[in-house]
Amino acid sequence: MPSLTTTSLDNAYRALLKRGRLSQNPSQASLINRLSTIQTGLDSDTAKTPTGLYIHGSVGTGKSYLASLFTSTLPSHISRRRAHFHEFMLDVHSRLHLARSAAPKYGSVDPLPVIGRQIHAESRVLCFDEFQVTDIADAMILQRLMGAFWAAGGVMVATSNREPEKLYEDGLNRELFLPFIAMLKYRCETWVLGGEQDYRLADEEGAERRTVFFTDHAEFQRSLDTATKGQELIPYEIPVMMGRKLQVMAVQSG
Repeated sequence: MPSLTTTSLDNAYRALLKRGRLSQNPSQASLINRLSTIQTGLDSDTAKTPTGLYIHGSVGTGKSYLASLFTSTLPSHISRRRAHFHEFMLDVHSRLHLARSAAPKYGSVDPLPVIGRQIHAESRVLCFDEFQVTDIADAMILQRLMGAFWAAGGVMVATSNREPEKLYEDGLNRELFLPFIAMLKYRCETWVLGGEQDYRLADEEGAERRTVFFTDHAEFQRSLDTATKGQELIPYEIPVMMGRKLQVMAVQSG
């Protein structure tokens, strides 16, 4: 069985603690242990598919950060996809449109299970940020789509601000969505991440920073220089959906 490298989740987490990027937090440490178990299961030669994880809790507790750390430290031979859930669903609807356009007018096979298996072939692990369902178009296809992904051996790790039972709450025809919630809870362990510190307000050294909007330019520049350690800022272009590109005025080089 291939072993995890020195950039595994446990080692990466300990390095962040040592550097002061994260502070000791029992809730986060427990989550890291659970995510490490998933990494071990994915890297195992056994045929059993690890149970995924649905992480929810209040904002700023580090859910997205730790999920990203999990994804980035997976062994290179394990295919993975890290995406905002809304972005993922846009891709699914695009694939669905293409499949329906190419299908015969009558007697066509349901394309959703096919798309679910395609997604698994591309990415054995799906890691979603901001898992939420508000659109009836998404709600009505998730069971068939994700059912095929999971049946093929896929693993999902997701973060959300909502517990599973509150997904698509008060949505139209919600009773048709409830089987997906049951499937989600069967395929993924539900994990509540607690913690009092809001990591969105922490600086590079882990100290809490309350100022998020600056009216004084000099103060803003000092904060920016501290955050970037004086490194050059350059324009950047990010590819997004439908072949479009997002122009970013400045990012830290290197």
